[in-house]
Amino acid sequence: MTGGAAAAVLVVHDAGDPGAGSAWAEALEAAGCPGAVHAPDLPGHGTAPAPEGGAYELVDAAFAVLPVLADADAGTEPSVVVGVGANGWAAQLLALGGRASALALVDGLGGPWLTPSEVIAGERDWLRAVFDDPAATGPAPVGAVDPRFRHVVPRQTSVDLARRGASALRVPVLVVESPASRSGVHRDELVDLVPDVTVAIVDDASPTTVAPHLVAWVRSIAGAGA
Repeated sequence: MTGGAAAAVLVVHDAGDPGAGSAWAEALEAAGCPGAVHAPDLPGHGTAPAPEGGAYELVDAAFAVLPVLADADAGTEPSVVVGVGANGWAAQLLALGGRASALALVDGLGGPWLTPSEVIAGERDWLRAVFDDPAATGPAPVGAVDPRFRHVVPRQTSVDLARRGASALRVPVLVVESPASRSGVHRDELVDLVPDVTVAIVDDASPTTVAPHLVAWVRSIAGAGA
């Protein structure tokens, strides 16, 4: 990161988060984030309608925030991208594609790491649970979380893919881990995989708990690049 105006921060909130983007925006602004904060509601959350066609994929969040990212970065350096929970993979893809000056992952490394049969069984059970939920198979409400997110959201479950993605990152990375994290990538391994990584351990991954760590890190990397 270079000197001048502070880079914007873009939050890709977790799938199924009832606070959607607003809770992250409020917490980061209250913690004194030095740059503009963008935390849009993702499809099926808050004011954002469910996707046409009714399907959710792991990469949806990356495509959903691209227009916001383009506006935030107009005439400035790329944003600091924050990926939370299941949408950590989407945030990582943005960083790997050169759309982030820095990347923060909040319980966002993926996992648990599964065998092919476990992946298939998990997807089958998820589909059955959704199909048996009348609210989940009906029209998604606007202004609330899509009922499909009441059920466990499939995550990035390949440890090999997680390791390859981490080793390819070329921006500063903050990894925030709470007891709820399902990551199987050991934190000591991250130091070897990611050239510039900072690890923060928190009691919980709520916006108010994580925001001070994020803001302190954003300030530190801005100072290092000045």
